[in-house]
Amino acid sequence: MSITKVTYIANPLLLTLLLFGCSKDISLEDNIVKILQKSENRDYERVIDYDIKGDFIVVIYNSKENEQLNIGFIKMHNGKLKWETGFGGPALSGGDIFISDPTNVNVIIPKETGINQVKVFGEYAKQVKYSNEINYWISYTNKSPNSLDVEYIK
Repeated sequence: MSITKVTYIANPLLLTLLLFGCSKDISLEDNIVKILQKSENRDYERVIDYDIKGDFIVVIYNSKENEQLNIGFIKMHNGKLKWETGFGGPALSGGDIFISDPTNVNVIIPKETGINQVKVFGEYAKQVKYSNEINYWISYTNKSPNSLDVEYIK
C-alpha cells in the first residue's frame, strides 16, 4: 500500500477520533479564565498558576496594567464557581504578599538574584517559574508570616 493511500485513509480516521474524543465539558482552567474575563474592573492578563486549597481555588494571574502578580480566590457556590475576592500581589521586580483571609497564602518574589529556595516557617515553598520574568514562590500556612519567618536560600 502506498503512502498516499495510507494518508488518505488515516487522516479522516484521525479527524473523526479527535472530534468524538473532544468533550463538551469546560475544563477547570477554562472556567477560571472565564471568571477572570467577566469582570471589566479585574486587572487580568493571563493565568500563571492555580491551586485548590480547602473550599477555594487560589489563582495567581498576571496584571495587565502593572508589572505585578495578582492573587484571586474562587469558591464553589451552589454548584457554580464564583469570584470571591482578589488582591494585588508582589511586583515582578521583587516583593511579597502575605494574605490571611479567606485563606493563608504567601507569594514571594525575592528582590535578590540567585535565590534557589525559599522557606516559610521552616517549610519549603513551592517555586513557580513561568518565564524569565515571572518566577515566584508560594506557600500555604496556618498563620501569616512576617519577614523574619521567611528564609532565602542561595
